[in-house]
Amino acid sequence: MSLRLVLLLAALALGACSAPRGGPLGPAPAFDLPAVAGGQISLASLRGKVIVLDFWATWCGPCLQEIPDYRLFWQKNRARGVELVGVVLDSGELEEIRAFLREEKVEWPQALGDDETALAFGATDGLPTTFVIDQQGTIKRKMLGIGPDKIATLQRTVDEALATAAR
Repeated sequence: MSLRLVLLLAALALGACSAPRGGPLGPAPAFDLPAVAGGQISLASLRGKVIVLDFWATWCGPCLQEIPDYRLFWQKNRARGVELVGVVLDSGELEEIRAFLREEKVEWPQALGDDETALAFGATDGLPTTFVIDQQGTIKRKMLGIGPDKIATLQRTVDEALATAAR
């Protein structure tokens, strides 16, 4: 069974498309994924920054709903040492993904995700699944799904991580 089918069934069964829930904390798994724009995106290359890592797919309705909110979040936080990185799962060929990102005006970095990375992060209960990782590579928050307070919760978590690093 493909990861796409498993994620779709899990989203339906668990209500991933509803309110986000928190998740376990700990060290972020290392990853090194192809960037949609070319090159690679790795945890090591982002070390020292707060990372918002969002596992999503172009066929996921709730994921698409978040795009305008993520656009504002990225514009607000990118100059603060925060990296928003999308991890696109099971969404077609590279050129199809690039065309989708252009059409939707997704300007923040995107990586081509794989089953191994999704499993390592525990991003298999549904989409979107979002992580906030601090400057030392520790997962500070895991959120499954969408909800009215998701971006505010992400912002608070990012602000806390930046404040902790400033001490």
